[in-house]
Amino acid sequence: MTSTPRSPSRSTTRGVEPPASGAPRRSWEPKPRVYLAGKIAGGGDWREPLVPGLGAEPFGCPIDCGRFVFVGPHFVPFRGRPHEWAGWHIGVEQRFDGVCPGASRPRWLVPALCLEWIRRCDLFFCWIDDASCHATLTELGWAHMLGLPVYITFAHGGLEMDLWFIRHCPRTFAREHASAAEGLAHALAWRAMLA
Repeated sequence: MTSTPRSPSRSTTRGVEPPASGAPRRSWEPKPRVYLAGKIAGGGDWREPLVPGLGAEPFGCPIDCGRFVFVGPHFVPFRGRPHEWAGWHIGVEQRFDGVCPGASRPRWLVPALCLEWIRRCDLFFCWIDDASCHATLTELGWAHMLGLPVYITFAHGGLEMDLWFIRHCPRTFAREHASAAEGLAHALAWRAMLA
């Protein structure tokens, strides 16, 4: 009788409190690859201060951000404006004033691209500041399906109470933070403890 080797399972980490400030990464440790999920609305993108070169680097390429490597999702900037203002979303091909950015992707391809970027990450970070983040919740489900460590940052306690189901999933740590940047710093420290 032959047996198939089992892949190592990831342990449940609920209840493990990350340190207040991230421990520095040792020089021999690879930088974690991080997927940044969260609703993009209005005239700005909360990820831009966290990911230098977002929208300027080649579409889909990992971006070294110092403490981590950003692996997605990406978007196509349009005429120097935030893509949301122009009606764009993560590389979605649409027409605006009869012009379509060269690096755009057809709408039907976007979910597959996001799933592939999630598949490449070591940490799924989620910033939730609005309960209507429907695509983000789908991405969160994919991350859980893939068995990835998930760190959810809620902008306020009301969201944490409303979205109680997702914060109690395996391999998930969820907490309220004042900003996405503060949450990401805690998420990176938490991920380092899991390694």
